[in-house]
Amino acid sequence: MTNLPELDRNHLIEALEASDVSAINGIVSLANILRKRSLLSHAEASAMYQSMSLPLGLARHAENPAVQELQLNLDRLFAEVVAPD
Repeated sequence: MTNLPELDRNHLIEALEASDVSAINGIVSLANILRKRSLLSHAEASAMYQSMSLPLGLARHAENPAVQELQLNLDRLFAEVVAPD
């Protein structure tokens, strides 16, 4: 087993941010592919977007600038996916 360097708080935060962006990009990419193949309806894509947005809008998160930035990114990425046929 390799020895990992000690991680500080900033390393962990950066890793979580990178993980979030990676996961969101993957989900949106998959949703976009499914929509283009007519395997995901407009309503299903909208429900997926709403489900991913819901926790970001909770009172305990909504005022956080990092969460607001994440929501803007999600809005931008899903704009094409949830566009009506």
